[in-house]
Amino acid sequence: MDGFLMIPTRFPLSLQQPENWDFREADTKEGTHVIHSYPAMMIPPVARGLIARLRKIKPEAQSLLDPFCGAGTVLVEGARQGLIAWGNDLNPLAVRIASARTTPIAEEVLSRELNRLDTQLTPCALSGWRGTIPEFAGRDFWFKPEVTHALAFIRAQIAAQLTNAHIRTLAEMAFSETVRLASNTRNGEFKLYRLPAAKLAAFHPDVLGLFRQTMRRYQEGLRTFNIDLQNAPALPRIVREDARSLTSIPDHFFDLMVSSPPYGDSRTTVAYGQFSRLSLEWLGFSPEQARTVDRQLLGGRPGSDPTLAIPSLAVQQGIHAIASHDPVRARQVYLFYHDLDQAIEAITRKLKPGALCAWVVANRTVKRIVLPTHAIIRELSLAHGYEWLEDLTRNIPNKRMPLSNSPTNVQGETGATMTQEHMVILRYRG
Repeated sequence: MDGFLMIPTRFPLSLQQPENWDFREADTKEGTHVIHSYPAMMIPPVARGLIARLRKIKPEAQSLLDPFCGAGTVLVEGARQGLIAWGNDLNPLAVRIASARTTPIAEEVLSRELNRLDTQLTPCALSGWRGTIPEFAGRDFWFKPEVTHALAFIRAQIAAQLTNAHIRTLAEMAFSETVRLASNTRNGEFKLYRLPAAKLAAFHPDVLGLFRQTMRRYQEGLRTFNIDLQNAPALPRIVREDARSLTSIPDHFFDLMVSSPPYGDSRTTVAYGQFSRLSLEWLGFSPEQARTVDRQLLGGRPGSDPTLAIPSLAVQQGIHAIASHDPVRARQVYLFYHDLDQAIEAITRKLKPGALCAWVVANRTVKRIVLPTHAIIRELSLAHGYEWLEDLTRNIPNKRMPLSNSPTNVQGETGATMTQEHMVILRYRG
């Protein structure tokens, strides 16, 4: 790769890869996967295929953990395959989305409550509504007054009309998605960028229509999921904790672990916090909860001792190379991989001896230094008592992530980012 330094790996990649893991034509919005977008999601066919692959190696497996569950893709697919599934995420919006995706609702109950809600969501009722409109910093920058009025009206009707807690969560996720679609943001981005003036002047979203359309899609997705859950021994359980501790998740319980961790700290890679912020503020979360997600995730908090060694040669070489260009950036990279190592230690305590793990990761580029995350995951895991089984690789045909970034922060200079994913399969020896 001309102009880039590739940190070498110490492990050979699997040469036998008969399957095509790209899934270019796959439907990634089937069933409850249609509920709410989320940054850098693992697509359902990958989750489904990895779980099936691990179960073929370990057919007696009954339990599954996803410690970075995001929107719950792995949990949905684990439940569909009859596993006891647990998920964790620190982003409160992710926990809400995952809960909505993994909770079946009787069709007649859902239809009855949504019909009652729908009868209140009329243009006439909207125009005459004079209820309380939430206030938060930046509200009028990100939303036009008429959009703010309509969103507050929908939120009030959800609270007033829906008595079933699960249906209310589902409706709140449709509301959250409507918040994004009706905001003054460029919706093709996960970071918060305002529409340019010309597009903003012509932007007049039908807020009620967007919510209704989104709710109909969710309702149809639930019908499929209700049928698929017939073999599930229990509904997935989802907790909101720091992946470096996982204190609410039982120890030595899981046969399988399938997850896609963050690729780096959220501020410089995938902006989970920026993606979630406006939704969380509209859903009534405190400013502290809504605006600090990126600082709470891996690599977002200072305090780790940079002299402590991370048990990965690839990390050590990468940090050394980056530091020659930018010591501050090298420190940020160190903090992320230090936190990831702590998370692997916490996850290991949750696994049974002999448990199988599948990590879905992408390599990243910092200051034109390519960090081989798949090799780093292997090295960190070996230090915690795992054995490596194989690596699989897939191209990323449709994932909503930038294909280039600015590794030097010089205008006009860009570098490749994440166009492939690696699936690292390991066994915990115990």
